[in-house]
Amino acid sequence: MSKFQKIMLGAFCGGVLLCGLGAGIAFTEFSALSYGGEKLLGGAEMVTEEIDAQFTPGENKYYVYSGYSEDVVYSELLTDESVPENTVRFEVVYNAARVEPEAFVNPECDEIVLHWYWDRMDDVEYMMQAKDEILADLKNGEISSYNVEIVKEVKEEE
Repeated sequence: MSKFQKIMLGAFCGGVLLCGLGAGIAFTEFSALSYGGEKLLGGAEMVTEEIDAQFTPGENKYYVYSGYSEDVVYSELLTDESVPENTVRFEVVYNAARVEPEAFVNPECDEIVLHWYWDRMDDVEYMMQAKDEILADLKNGEISSYNVEIVKEVKEEE
């Protein structure tokens, strides 16, 4: 075996040893982390608001649902005497700093929909807040779930 091959074999063995040592240290550090629970980013200005949607009754049955794109939440429609006739009232608990809910009637599809517009949402802002929270949690030896509160609850009454 030449001198060059011995040097290369030594470098290879040293690299494998260092990789194993690094993996062991990383596993030990990861194993020491604890779960810190769920944390909200950006604060939450939760507001409860009643939003009415008036419709004209017809032959077809209206579908009432709330949600945004694939996050559709179907729920049971409650009857309440305080709600005017031919009106669906949504009671929404939402983060006023993040979204703006709106109800509308779509007679072509026989549906009454509550949806919300994303308002003042900046992904970079949340990413930087999450980064700061993650680094602070790692210093404390824990890791958490980081979420942004959008819509907390929807009740539908007829």
